[in-house]
Amino acid sequence: MKLFIYEMICGGGSALPAGRHGELEAIDDFLDVPELVADGASMLRAVCMLCHDRDDIQPCVTVDQRLTELAASLSYQGVEVRQADPGVPWTSFSRACQDADQTMIIAPELGGLLQEAIGQCRQVHGNLVGPAETLLELGVDKLALHRWADKNDVRMPWYAEVNNGAVEIPQIRKSLLYKPQTGTGGMGVRRWTHADKIPGDRGFMEQFVEGIAVSVSAVFTVTEFSLVPPWHQELGGEGGFQYVGGQLLVDESTCRRASEFAFQVFSKLPTHNSTGWISLDLIVSADDVFLIELNTRITSSFEPLCNLPSFVPYLGQQSTNVIDLMGAAIRGKSRST
Repeated sequence: MKLFIYEMICGGGSALPAGRHGELEAIDDFLDVPELVADGASMLRAVCMLCHDRDDIQPCVTVDQRLTELAASLSYQGVEVRQADPGVPWTSFSRACQDADQTMIIAPELGGLLQEAIGQCRQVHGNLVGPAETLLELGVDKLALHRWADKNDVRMPWYAEVNNGAVEIPQIRKSLLYKPQTGTGGMGVRRWTHADKIPGDRGFMEQFVEGIAVSVSAVFTVTEFSLVPPWHQELGGEGGFQYVGGQLLVDESTCRRASEFAFQVFSKLPTHNSTGWISLDLIVSADDVFLIELNTRITSSFEPLCNLPSFVPYLGQQSTNVIDLMGAAIRGKSRST
């Protein structure tokens, strides 16, 4: 089986953010932001190495023609590498989608980029390892996720929508965050008080919850999903809420609480026909667990979690690992036991 792995930042889509609004306005070329390139290359290599460990999956990638060292290193590892011209970002992408049995897309939610890439793949009748349309919308639009949570009895922090630069917030609400309606990696999130100017015309205010930042990922096959071990997120950067690193969560009580809550959320989400890697960002407080964000793509914790030789999934009976689970998702089968 040939798997086309498209990581947008390194894969030829570096100029796509130019001219878009919101957090992408200052970016004309992703390659001008070294940390984004490094993160994207790391995720791309991780998925390629996953395929390297399986004889039945041949990875194919597109790489920006300026990233010669990345292209050479992937080619050396046995990956089929195709050069991509960022001036015509969808040409090489479309051909690779058509030539592959399955396509996996890793792209930022900002500015509709993830949705656009998925739409381009569907336009040429490519087969996707990824989210169903309804699930994708909840991963891209944070307000849509809040509204879904309200209807499905899923605990999220209190929020208020910003409309035309105005928002109604009771004075009793303290410790608030401003969040853009679409975003990735904590970009654009900042603390806000009643005395501050509202940063944008759209977005929302969300109650800040003190606690441990945790992500819990699941690998979906056509018939089931399995949780992988919870990941402790380290936040920092501009504004203090960007993902800067992490490690396996080791506290047993916090792991159990995060996994129990995540399993309930995954069971309620509209995941019909979704496959592959889907993640929840949570805050585990002293008394509760809160859903913060849904990611419908490979995330930064993917590579280190792939390196776990084995684990027993939450509610599972048998030991497994990410490579086996993802292999089953790509092939469209249930996981082997």
